[in-house]
Amino acid sequence: MKPSLKPLIFCLLIGQGLALSQDAAGGKAPGDQAKTLIKLLASKDRSVPKRELLERLLRDRKANLPEVRQAARDGDRETRLLALRLLAEIKDPEAARIAGENLASREVAIRRRAGSALMILEDETQIAKVLARLPVEKDPGALKSLIAAAGSSGHAAAADSIRPYLLDANQSVRVNTAIALARLGNMEALGTILDALQGADMQARREAAYGLGFFSGERQKARAAAQAIIDNPTGDWKAEAGISLLRLELAASDEKLKLLTNASTLRQPRVQAWSIQEIARLGGKDAAAWLQQRAAVNDPTGRFASLQLLLKGESAHARK
Repeated sequence: MKPSLKPLIFCLLIGQGLALSQDAAGGKAPGDQAKTLIKLLASKDRSVPKRELLERLLRDRKANLPEVRQAARDGDRETRLLALRLLAEIKDPEAARIAGENLASREVAIRRRAGSALMILEDETQIAKVLARLPVEKDPGALKSLIAAAGSSGHAAAADSIRPYLLDANQSVRVNTAIALARLGNMEALGTILDALQGADMQARREAAYGLGFFSGERQKARAAAQAIIDNPTGDWKAEAGISLLRLELAASDEKLKLLTNASTLRQPRVQAWSIQEIARLGGKDAAAWLQQRAAVNDPTGRFASLQLLLKGESAHARK
C-alpha cells in the first residue's frame, strides 16, 4: 500500500517553517534563506502565513532580490509564476526585462503571467517584444495578457497592432482589446464592451464591467452602463462596475485621495482592495500616512493596507 503524500508534504513544510526561525538567527546564508522563502511562497501547502513569508523575504531586498530574479528566470513553473508577479508588484527595476524574456516561454501559464506583469508595470521598454509576440500567440489567455500589456504601456502606436483583435472570434479577447485601446486614448470600441455586457460569456461580461472605467472619453455612456449593472437586483459583477464608476470619477477629479478613502470604507471587499491599491500607487506623504494609519488596525482592510506597505518597501510600518 502506498503511503499518503499529504502527511509527508506537511511534515516537510513544517520542517521548512522551523528552518525559517533558525535562518532568522543566522543559521543560513541570505541566498539560501531567500530560496527557502520563495519555495514556501510558491507552495500551495504553506505552514507559515504568506504575509510572514513576504515580510521575511522583502525585509532585506538587496540580499534577497537576486534570488527572486533568478527564480523568475529558471525556477519551476509555480516558482516562476510567483516570482514574476512579486517582481511586478514591488516594481523591481529588473522586472520588465525579466518578464519580456518570459513572453516566449513554452509554458502557457508563464507567458500569461509575463504579459500581466508588464501590464502591472505599465511598461514601454518591452513593447517591441509584446507586439512581435502577438501574431504567433495561439493561447487566448496569453493573447489577452499581451494586449493588456500593450494597452497599459502608454505607447500610442501600439493601437494599430492590437486593433485587428476587435474582430477576434473570442469575445473575451475582443473585450480586452477594447479596454487596451481605451487605455491608449481610443474610445472607439465602447460598443464591444456594451455588447459583451449582454452576452453569455461570463468572463467577458466581468471584464467588460471592469473595463467600463477606462472609457473616460465616453464617460456618460460608460457611467450609465455601470450604474445599470449595480441597480440590477440579479446582476453580476457589481463590484467590477463599482470600480469602473470610481475610476471614471477619479479621472475627472483632483481629490483622488479623498475619493479613494471614502471608497475604502464601502462594504464591497473588491472595491476596498482596489481603493487601497490605488492609494498605494498615488504616492505622496498624505497617501503614505493614510496607509500607515489604516495598517495599524488589525482587520481585513488594515491587513491589506499593511500588505501594500510591505510591497512598497516599508516593512517597519507594515510590522507595526
